[in-house]
Amino acid sequence: MKITTTLFLFFIVQVFFAQEVKNETIKVDAKKNVIPAVDSTQIAATATAISSKTKEDTKYLNDQLKSEKKALKEAKKIEKEQERFEKEKKDFNKKQSRIFSGEKSVRNIKDKISKSQRNLITSKEKLDKKIAKGSLSSNRIKKENIKISKQQIKTNKLEEDLEKAEKKIK
Repeated sequence: MKITTTLFLFFIVQVFFAQEVKNETIKVDAKKNVIPAVDSTQIAATATAISSKTKEDTKYLNDQLKSEKKALKEAKKIEKEQERFEKEKKDFNKKQSRIFSGEKSVRNIKDKISKSQRNLITSKEKLDKKIAKGSLSSNRIKKENIKISKQQIKTNKLEEDLEKAEKKIK
């Protein structure tokens, strides 16, 4: 009971000695926060400050957007250059492989030509020896000459193939 009477006395003393309260208009926003009213000049100054800040923000955002577009453009350009480089590299490798295969075929043809010429020379020497001995008839000599002629034609064709392969390499 003592506590209730002391609280009551305290309350009465506070009400009696309470100060005057000024009457200000108070606005309540949608969130039910209490906002004291301000002069219209303060509102106008705040509005211009806010609008200048939003202008700065939009300018900053536009600048950022432009720089991102520029970066994207650069990235696309680099990507195209990379693709072009890869294509050129691929073409170069194809040409190199063609050159190597052409050189290989030239070597093979040269080997065949040299072998054919050796065979031609040995065939002529054998024919000359047989003719010198007199062991061949005229028909046999004609047949051997035809074989030698065929070998010469074969050698000439190989030489033509060699010229074509060399032109192809160039």
